[in-house]
Amino acid sequence: MKKNAGRIYPTRWFWIALLVPVGILLSMTVQPLLALYAGERITLQTVPVDPRDLFYGDYVQLRFAIEEVDGSVVDKALVQKMEKNPGVDRYPVYVSLRKNGRTAVVAHVSEQRPRTSLYLKGELMPIWQWENGQRRTKYAIDYQLDRYYVEEDSGLEWEKLARQGKVWADVKVKGGYGVMLELKPAQ
Repeated sequence: MKKNAGRIYPTRWFWIALLVPVGILLSMTVQPLLALYAGERITLQTVPVDPRDLFYGDYVQLRFAIEEVDGSVVDKALVQKMEKNPGVDRYPVYVSLRKNGRTAVVAHVSEQRPRTSLYLKGELMPIWQWENGQRRTKYAIDYQLDRYYVEEDSGLEWEKLARQGKVWADVKVKGGYGVMLELKPAQ
């Protein structure tokens, strides 16, 4: 007779079923944590859009100066690809950044991962404009860094500062992924 008769031990499938979801959830934290602890700190100039969320409290909806770029920094092969496929409205891109004084600015936009360490992943969307009968192309880039929660009752203050162009955001960047650290008044 077995000493532990009547006792049920978890099987291998139980442990697999338990650990797979836990492993998936933990893996979702790897990229943000890498950016936070090993990333390079940059400062971006911002313009907020909306100061309040009913469920989450005060937040600032942000628009960065680097979210709208001129065609001169976009890779020529990518421009040709967009012209051949006018039905596609978003293109995954890598945006190389360079420091310009206190803030970071766009150096180059391409579909290829850059060799430099300072870049963000984003989605490029063409904006076709007509000026004096000539087509002028600008591009919008979505980095998924556009919402930042602030202390209760301070959202309107941040919005007011941003409308005056006096808000900067500190972001840590690693491997194309950015983590927003803080908002601060421009100095």
